[in-house]
Amino acid sequence: MEGRENIMKKKYLFSHFFWLAASICISSTIIPTSVSSATFSYSYLWSTGDKAGNNAGICSFFIPDNRPFQTSRTLIVDNSLPNGSIIHSWGYSEFLPNLGTSCIGSGIDNNTNYVKYNGNQAGVPIVLDLNLPHQGGDISNGVRKTSIEGIGIKFYVKADTDSIGGDMNNGSERQIVSIYYTLSGTMYQPPKDVEYTVIYPKAYMRGGYVKTSSNRFSLNSESKISIRAELIKTGDVSSYGRLSLISPTETYSTTAVLSPNLPSGLLAGDAITVLPPACQLRGATDYQVSMGRWVNMASSSVQPNVSLPFSGNIKPVELNLECTGRLNNIEFSFQDAGASPLTNRNISVYDSIGGQLIEGLEIEMSYSGARLNVHKMGEAVTTYKTNTGAHGSTKTNPSDLTYNSQSQAQFGARFIQRSAIKRNGVAYTGPVTGKVNMFVTYH
Repeated sequence: MEGRENIMKKKYLFSHFFWLAASICISSTIIPTSVSSATFSYSYLWSTGDKAGNNAGICSFFIPDNRPFQTSRTLIVDNSLPNGSIIHSWGYSEFLPNLGTSCIGSGIDNNTNYVKYNGNQAGVPIVLDLNLPHQGGDISNGVRKTSIEGIGIKFYVKADTDSIGGDMNNGSERQIVSIYYTLSGTMYQPPKDVEYTVIYPKAYMRGGYVKTSSNRFSLNSESKISIRAELIKTGDVSSYGRLSLISPTETYSTTAVLSPNLPSGLLAGDAITVLPPACQLRGATDYQVSMGRWVNMASSSVQPNVSLPFSGNIKPVELNLECTGRLNNIEFSFQDAGASPLTNRNISVYDSIGGQLIEGLEIEMSYSGARLNVHKMGEAVTTYKTNTGAHGSTKTNPSDLTYNSQSQAQFGARFIQRSAIKRNGVAYTGPVTGKVNMFVTYH
């Protein structure tokens, strides 16, 4: 992936001080989820028998209002997280709960088990055959691809109601649930609350009558399922952004005489945003590094037998970082912001009053003992980058957006005197000021 860059431009001051300043900021919001259901209800009359024309009861379809891929959510996916890790998991109540049918009798029973709606007789009071396919290719063990390479999805289905089977012709059948495309094939009348991994959700729900000992019939059934899902890391993520399923659709087959217009887009949407780990400076973003006092080495009366150029002691420049995960490469580069940059790519210094160049004295930056080149103003700041390696620790909870992993990059800075220290050709003593910008790239 491309690195993410933030540019920081602050002044560095000397009264023999060297200042660094920078900031990187990323913020996100998670919106809580609530679930309710859309209900589609139909009143039946008894079609035949001794109670023909009387109210038989109401049969209903229940489709959750929740659309899990249309609910805003931000996840940080760290490529150092092992493949197979769960990036996000929806519970049954969060994803698609209590989806199915029910019939509630009016209290009027009948000696036959035939009902009608709008004058049309129903062979079965209520049927819902639901199919929720998507075009993500299979990866393994029920995990299928999403729109982001390296992230897959896995579906689980369970029956919320027991199946009560039998022969429909004698009215003893009450309610049926079947779950398709499980890793073990079709589950006909599965036990209540037993979870099955499915390639994608498909289920059949049917409701009927209850038959009394006196051979009377009444509407009474409930056939429901619930669906949950997990996002699984299947490989390295190289392209971050919005996540969705690949061409999700839904099809319903229902009781012919009812023909309800049931909701669409149950698994549509791309409101889930997947981000890479990021880092920012921890604590103060204005860095002040004391360079100490400097004695003019060109004065033979003060320091005899000293040859120029002469280098001072290296002072640590400790840049404290905090990260939202592990980043394998964090690169720093620096830019001399002074009006008269040096051709040797060290940092120029100035008096602290009028910004006049101080000749003969400069600052050299280093990392792990190696000298660093400093960019000039107006130049691309990507020429001289220093890779400080990996920072942060693996983000094991992708929903946690906090910068809770701490690290540090340590640079060095030292004075170098090349000639007599002067201002406008006149010997100078007093405070000096350096100005430098820092650039950070992480990937």
